[in-house]
Amino acid sequence: MRKNKVIKGLVITAGVIAAVAIGGSIVTGGVISDKILHQNEGKNTCENSLKQLELWGYDIDAFNAEYQGVDVSTVAEDGNLVPGTLFEQGSDTCVILVHGAGGDRVSIYPLAEGYLQDGYDVIAIDQRGCGSNGDDRVTFGINEELDVEAMVAYARQTLDYDKVIVHGQSMGAQTAVIYAANVVPGEAEAADAVICDSPVPGMELMLRLMFGDGEEGMNSPVTNFLIGTSKTFMNTFDRINWDDADTIEVASRIELPVLIIVSDRDEVCLPQYVEQIYGNITSEGSAILHVDSAHIEGIIDDADGYMDSVGNFLTSVGV
Repeated sequence: MRKNKVIKGLVITAGVIAAVAIGGSIVTGGVISDKILHQNEGKNTCENSLKQLELWGYDIDAFNAEYQGVDVSTVAEDGNLVPGTLFEQGSDTCVILVHGAGGDRVSIYPLAEGYLQDGYDVIAIDQRGCGSNGDDRVTFGINEELDVEAMVAYARQTLDYDKVIVHGQSMGAQTAVIYAANVVPGEAEAADAVICDSPVPGMELMLRLMFGDGEEGMNSPVTNFLIGTSKTFMNTFDRINWDDADTIEVASRIELPVLIIVSDRDEVCLPQYVEQIYGNITSEGSAILHVDSAHIEGIIDDADGYMDSVGNFLTSVGV
């Protein structure tokens, strides 16, 4: 009898420990997931863009004096409102620009200026969780690519552009890769070409590097726990599958011509991972370009050379 009581006590104790462990894991996963999805909560992404441009020495006042944009918007497949600014100068080709994490559409205006000087029309959009976008959640391109699809279709069907290009930077380039992997050439929402400057190589990969404080700790027990709990929580409760934002893997599904730009001095999206994205792209006309710059700073360091290379790629694929 006493033995049975001991066994029963051990089973109850083990059950309590397991329940606490599971409960703690769920709580941990929920907290981390919320921080990931709402990473810009309490931040002024518009102000962040201006600070970044100032850091680069870019004259935003001169840009605004030279180019007058008008607000445009469309609605994504899931009902999200997608805001943007259209800079129109009579071209039959429109470039949809997708900015990176933490800022808004203004942060990509140096790139907009490059295209405008080359005679293209431009629409710069706000990504989710940024600027005036209707969705406050950041999903590393998973939901954001729906916004790009909608704006490309809007440019074709409503604004009547003959050709459309998508060009993203950093997390915006990740969005562009995921977008390119989910559209079919020839359909209204499919661009004629996609350009990805220093794309985030994957949601899980980037978070592992962040949690592990670099490559050395990216697979440590602590990192594995944080990744495992948050990935499971988000998949279960938010219906967001991190594998859909594995930029390296989804690149293999792309059928559009894509230019991958590698910033050789990049310490944010490491060059070896960005090269792996290109290595998985098999679509005709795709190319890779290396620039001797830090993260997404090719357009800042050598705007003419950067735009010449972009122009050569677009010419090579008939855009």
